[in-house]
Amino acid sequence: VPLLVDTVETIVELNGRLFSELETTVSSEVDGVVEATTKEMGDTIGEKEMLVKIRDVEYEIKYRQANFDYMQTLTKLSVDTSSVNVNSVNIENISSVKKARANYENLRSSFWRVTELRKNDLTSKQLLEDTESKLKAAEADLQFAREDAKTLILTLQAKNAALDLAKKKLEDTKVIAPYAGFIQKRIVSDGEYVKVGTPLYTIIKINPIRFIGGVPENYISDISLGKAVEVAVDAVNGVYTGKITKVSPSSTLESHSVDIEVSIENSKNVLKPGYFAEAKILLNTNPKGILIPTEALYIFAGVEKVFEIKDGKSFERKVKLGRRFIDKIEIKGGLSGSELIAVTNVTKLYDGAVVKKLETAKQ
Repeated sequence: VPLLVDTVETIVELNGRLFSELETTVSSEVDGVVEATTKEMGDTIGEKEMLVKIRDVEYEIKYRQANFDYMQTLTKLSVDTSSVNVNSVNIENISSVKKARANYENLRSSFWRVTELRKNDLTSKQLLEDTESKLKAAEADLQFAREDAKTLILTLQAKNAALDLAKKKLEDTKVIAPYAGFIQKRIVSDGEYVKVGTPLYTIIKINPIRFIGGVPENYISDISLGKAVEVAVDAVNGVYTGKITKVSPSSTLESHSVDIEVSIENSKNVLKPGYFAEAKILLNTNPKGILIPTEALYIFAGVEKVFEIKDGKSFERKVKLGRRFIDKIEIKGGLSGSELIAVTNVTKLYDGAVVKKLETAKQ
């Protein structure tokens, strides 16, 4: 019979499972007793919604103390508390420095005047020496005021950091969800004492949901990010369309396949992590695909071949197979498409065997 040339779609089929988009174990960032838990397994949770409340009396006291220490240091600096930036306080604007600088500048002016008077012998040498001595003392006082101000600024910065930490610790007594999702497991109970790092809840995000499965190595060159994938999930008796979002950089030794990840819209939350799924990927479409009847294929010692009929004889042709259909097989290599091939008694044929064409019986 002649070969059939028709449109052939290359489709790869793979099995896999569904996985959550995100899975997070939320832990405590402070020590304390759990006052309340707000959610149970299966509940929805909104982003920034509170999961656990930890007793905050101690942290409230520490915050107030840190705020008092910070304000006390600000008062010593005598700067405007409404607009102060602790990391850019100008020491020349601090009152103690202003006072010392003003005294120094007044004495410097007095020293200049006395010096001029002394040049004209209008004042005593003693007055000049006394004024100069006072000027040097004022200069030392100004330097001391500046150094003292620097120390106070460093203290202010330390107090501000302590205040920020105390505020964070107080806020951390309210444990919130990092994103909207579902409660997979509640781990902690009301009244339980927890420490930093104690797991409290496990939450998951399942929209979109991920399908992960292995593509055979020989098909991976046709896989690309964004390619559409049809995913059938028996558990919900549905078929969904997703897109390839990730491709593993390596192949597994056991199955000789490369894992891919497919993102599937799951706005109604019907699909659940762990469900088994079957995926189909349309790799390419060949409008001139070569097909043979299933019975024309002969496999011996692992070699796949057909017999071409030419000038009344059979000739062995090794072929490379493609997609299999119910009664046909795609030929990817070994035939041009114009050959006549044997479809009966193929197990008895060999290179150069004389063959006769079977006549179709008349009805």
